[in-house]
Amino acid sequence: MSTEPGEEPTARPVSRAAALAAEQVESIVAAAQASAQKLTEAARTEADSARQEAESVRALARESAQADVEAARKEASARLKDAQVAADEVLEQAQAVSTGMKQLAHLLTTHAERILRDVTNSHRAMSADLRAARRDEPLVNGDEREPDEAGEPSERARPRRREAGRDNPFADLEPPGWVQN
Repeated sequence: MSTEPGEEPTARPVSRAAALAAEQVESIVAAAQASAQKLTEAARTEADSARQEAESVRALARESAQADVEAARKEASARLKDAQVAADEVLEQAQAVSTGMKQLAHLLTTHAERILRDVTNSHRAMSADLRAARRDEPLVNGDEREPDEAGEPSERARPRRREAGRDNPFADLEPPGWVQN
């Protein structure tokens, strides 16, 4: 049976076994295609489910990260406020210490001036007493001091009169006012 080009081959009668085998192959292929299609659909469903789950996890992660960032900002803000309050307190304390030290410096200056004034007054009094004591001494050669024109010892040579019962030249000295007895 030869066929000419362009002609269709004539169908040969197929045996019943071949036809059954062909049907079985066709049903196997159809079943395989259906199974493949089911598997493809299942894979697509699983992939979609995995995508949705991944998107859900990403969304949760973003929300969690945003919450963490916001919490960190709030904590940083609170710490900055606390640090500012602490810095303000330190400044107030430093100003109080500075004011106290200025007052102390003024008080010490006032006391130092009073001490200097008291020591200066005491020095003058002691020097005057020492000068008076020197006037009462005889001269080195044993002569008395020279009298003035009226025959009285000169003002410089005249001994200072002491009140009765005051033999101590330091008796009229008083301690400074800031000294407590």
